[in-house]
Amino acid sequence: MQPVSGTPAASTVPRTPPSGIPAVPRTPAPPDRAEEPYDADLAGYLAAHPAPAAAVDAVIRDERGRILVVDPVYKDGWDLPGGMVDDEGLVDGLLREIREELGPVPARAGRLLAVDDVPAAVYGRALVACVYTVRLPLPVTVDDLVLQRDELRAAAFLPEEAALARLPRRLRRRTAAALEAERGAHTAQLHDGRPVPLDPRDRWALLPSPAVYAAVLHEDGRGRVLLVRAGTDGPDERGDGAAEAPGGGLVLPGGPLTAAETPARGAARAAARALGTRPAPVGRLLAVDGVPAPPGGRALTAHLFAADPDHPTAVPDQPATDPAHPATDPGCASGAFGPTGADEAATVPGTGRKDGPEGPEGPEGPEDEPSTEPRSDAEAEVGPDAEPRSTAGPEAGAPGGSGAVRAVWVEAREAAALLPDWQAPLLRHGLRALALGTVAQLEGGVPQPGTAAGAPPRAQRGGGTPE
Repeated sequence: MQPVSGTPAASTVPRTPPSGIPAVPRTPAPPDRAEEPYDADLAGYLAAHPAPAAAVDAVIRDERGRILVVDPVYKDGWDLPGGMVDDEGLVDGLLREIREELGPVPARAGRLLAVDDVPAAVYGRALVACVYTVRLPLPVTVDDLVLQRDELRAAAFLPEEAALARLPRRLRRRTAAALEAERGAHTAQLHDGRPVPLDPRDRWALLPSPAVYAAVLHEDGRGRVLLVRAGTDGPDERGDGAAEAPGGGLVLPGGPLTAAETPARGAARAAARALGTRPAPVGRLLAVDGVPAPPGGRALTAHLFAADPDHPTAVPDQPATDPAHPATDPGCASGAFGPTGADEAATVPGTGRKDGPEGPEGPEGPEDEPSTEPRSDAEAEVGPDAEPRSTAGPEAGAPGGSGAVRAVWVEAREAAALLPDWQAPLLRHGLRALALGTVAQLEGGVPQPGTAAGAPPRAQRGGGTPE
């Protein structure tokens, strides 16, 4: 179907309503939703109500960050994949158009990057043009696509500047604004490809900035750290291949921050979600790393906090039922969690406090008056002294909400090799900072001069002998 994303000749502008937009009112089928009674009068009014046409385009990148542009058969000039929306949802129309142009590719619609209000004077009818990111499995080349010859003459992955240069002027403006939004955290609001003036408060909120990630380091004092499988709040959402990492998607407990969170609060919330527990305050800051942006992605400022020894983390105690995960092997050198009872000993990381048949120590009661109340499974704590066990729960992002291994104690010397590349230096230098009482400042995983982790030997600073 012909898209209207470029600047077609006058003869190519549709003179009749596009397919799916009825020329005469029709009565839609009643919705299958009991909570919303069918209103025949409203349905008829909406069916006959004049509305702008809608078009959708896709920003599709390969693993090198190049953008896919296509050469349609029905008009001159290059274009983005996409086209006109029928009587359907925007994303539904986008994915349909991609199938019609590129074949049965496993495309996944992502962020809405731009909304462009094109006035009726341009095409004879008002048009709302939307630009989305669309993800294809990587790596991908043009040879992996099945170009539909009744739609496209050719396709190519090109660097941003080269791709923009091939597009018609109006679409070029819209796409450039979409790419700028992709580098930020906003959706571009446009009028005929030009930014719509915003209130200063909105401009401030939409300024492009690095994403912020925060994680918590649980360390048992015996050389083991706590890792979790990447989930909905995990770094796999960056598209950096955490799920394909050597550890099968093991990451530090944490996740990306929201706009209203400080790093410490975000670390507490995201780590609790990853572990399926209630949020608990975190300890001191151990490391900060400025992670460069991957192609088509965003730079990341990553924070690593120590677990607060005064606030134990409660983890639901459930048996491991995921044999595909290496952590389920009782003989795994990483020390996976396995089944355990609520009455077995469980020590909180960093506290040395133990709960078990002998009774609790610490804030829950006087040491000379042990509690006789059995602890529920839901209150069993993360414990480096406990027998290995699984952690799972609906909030942890496990399929079905139960049974899947979510956390595992791993020897620190092994853990870095299991993490995504950008998390490994955060862990290594975070452990060093924990031992020395310092804070590591990193850039791309490399310690920076002037910090405890990046300070050169004394002899290199001039004077003294190497220690």
